Amino acid sequence: MKRKRLLAWFAMYAVLVVLAIMWTYPIVVAIQKSFAVGGVGNYTAVLNHDQFNYWSAIGNSFLMAGGSTVIIVVISCLGGFAFSRMRFPGRVFLYRALLACLAVPVASVVTPLFFSINSLGLRDSYFGVIIPLVAFNVMTMLLLTKNHFDGIPTELVEAATIDGARPFGILWRIFLPLSGPLLANVSVLSFVYSWNEYLLPNLLISSPEKYPVTQAIALLQFERMSQEQIGQLYAGLILMTIPSVIVYLFSQRYLQSGLTAGAVKS
Repeated sequence: MKRKRLLAWFAMYAVLVVLAIMWTYPIVVAIQKSFAVGGVGNYTAVLNHDQFNYWSAIGNSFLMAGGSTVIIVVISCLGGFAFSRMRFPGRVFLYRALLACLAVPVASVVTPLFFSINSLGLRDSYFGVIIPLVAFNVMTMLLLTKNHFDGIPTELVEAATIDGARPFGILWRIFLPLSGPLLANVSVLSFVYSWNEYLLPNLLISSPEKYPVTQAIALLQFERMSQEQIGQLYAGLILMTIPSVIVYLFSQRYLQSGLTAGAVKS
């Protein structure tokens, strides 16, 4: 028995080490290349670049990612509570139909999406990107939230109902205070997904001053690049990832409990 546990432990950590190497290797290479020619001067050149405005791109990304995160959290909490605790005709069918949207990749609907946003007059606007970001990310967060709410004891809801609490009061006074780790988890995942999105801003944003970091980094690329310019490009890529990494590190202690809470039931 002890030998089997030792083998299982060894196999698990061997897989984790391999995955860690696969994930960290590109980062190590990018950091190495960002210092290879020019050193720290590459980062200074990026921050003072005449075309690539790093701080403006960071602000645009925070606006898009932050705005979509707030909307996603609100919708997933309201929707998760409705599907978990409220009873209405077609509830199961509607929930399953919404989850079926998870199988639809963004790339498959870029044409109708572009024409829809353009017809609404929202192309080349922040809100025109936030709406699709919410639409494509909220289903996953709704699934996590609904499954977590399913695990909250029914007795608490029954007691609150006897005391005369309305559904929104139950959500606000009981469910949300018991869902801190989940809300942090939903917020972080929504923010990181939106921050790293490349296709939607590239499709819908055309003004350079509105570029988020994933799109603005293209301003550092040229047809024929010197070794120093390649180093600056890698420095820009590293700088681009720093805010999302900081957000992840500060909220890491909430992620495990939040994901576990959202994965208990289906």
